[in-house]
Amino acid sequence: MSARRTLRLLDVRVLMLPLIFTLAQAQYDRKAAADRLENVTHTVSRILDGYDIRLRPNFGGDPLYVGMDLTIASFDAISEVNMDYTITLYLNQYWKDERLGFGLPEDVLTLSGDFADKIWVPDTFFANDKNSITYGMRFTATLACMMDLHYYPLDSQNCTVEIESYGYTVSDVVMYWKETPVRGVENAELPQFTILGHGTNDRKEKLATGVYQRLSLSFKLRRNIGYFVFQTYLPSILIVMLSWVLPRISYVKAIDIYLVMCFIFVFAALLEYAAVNYTYWGSRSPEEIIALRECAGGTGRVSPLLGLRSKPLPVTAGAPPSLRLQRDHTTLRYRTRPHSRTSRNGSTSKPKMIHALRRGATVIKSSMPKIRDVNVIDTYSRVIFPVCFLMFNAVYWTFYIFD
Repeated sequence: MSARRTLRLLDVRVLMLPLIFTLAQAQYDRKAAADRLENVTHTVSRILDGYDIRLRPNFGGDPLYVGMDLTIASFDAISEVNMDYTITLYLNQYWKDERLGFGLPEDVLTLSGDFADKIWVPDTFFANDKNSITYGMRFTATLACMMDLHYYPLDSQNCTVEIESYGYTVSDVVMYWKETPVRGVENAELPQFTILGHGTNDRKEKLATGVYQRLSLSFKLRRNIGYFVFQTYLPSILIVMLSWVLPRISYVKAIDIYLVMCFIFVFAALLEYAAVNYTYWGSRSPEEIIALRECAGGTGRVSPLLGLRSKPLPVTAGAPPSLRLQRDHTTLRYRTRPHSRTSRNGSTSKPKMIHALRRGATVIKSSMPKIRDVNVIDTYSRVIFPVCFLMFNAVYWTFYIFD
């Protein structure tokens, strides 16, 4: 009996050995993790101790090289009216900061996004940005795209993404494309365009405040004409073919009345569009129009450093008082005040006809009803146009069928 009891105790102890080893290993791992966390916390605190976020890496030495690559998430919208497009993308930037070196066995430390607020980051911005940039895990930017619409809708367009440092010249920061600069273009789709290809370029922009490195990504876009074939070309072709088979007689026919009324409704829609634009812009003062355009043309930045490049250029001492140079980030705007032409007797020559037309236009404008909200015109037009067209069809078909 004693031998059997001894064997049972040995079996129990042997079975408990793996459990004991597991518990000991777990306790050791917890202690190692706590020590590692303490070391990382101490290292991060040591790195940030005395770190000056205002100074770029290698300040006072060679320029800092910043690598760039983009991942295209989607093309959201393209507007021919505003000459811009909206794109969603991921921007990755790579640079080396010797001040952030650490001696831990880990090769890479993954930290939260709040850490980026405590270290120096490139002051990157989109040079052809028109509105605002929403910064989070990705960028959604509305960028300018100057389109040539001479061949519309059989046209192809080039739209670009311009990336540039806001405050650092090439003597401080040099940007360059990585080996694979762009990803995700093959998966991007647009409802009205087909992406034929893309290309990258880098160049130096010489501006009033210095020379800046600019990275450019261009997209070759071809417009899809299927929509225009069924909406514009095919109906126009049918109208022309219809004119071939109409009898050539002198009096007005029923089909002539129908075609003329259809053209009148289309022309009235164009007039409604012009009325909305005139009411919106004509009812505003010049100061309000300038303020709206400046708000629409503001440049959004990821992390602006200084407002140096947004200041107007000083006036040259030898320049005439009627010439002012004003620079808005990346472009120069020359505004000249033309000298008024005077006649020999010193009085300004104004043709009487133009003066009379202006007075007549002023009288007509003052007699027109004041509409504060242009949406009222559009709201009523959406109801009036379909109702009038339905009434015309009801009268037309009733008259000619039951007459």
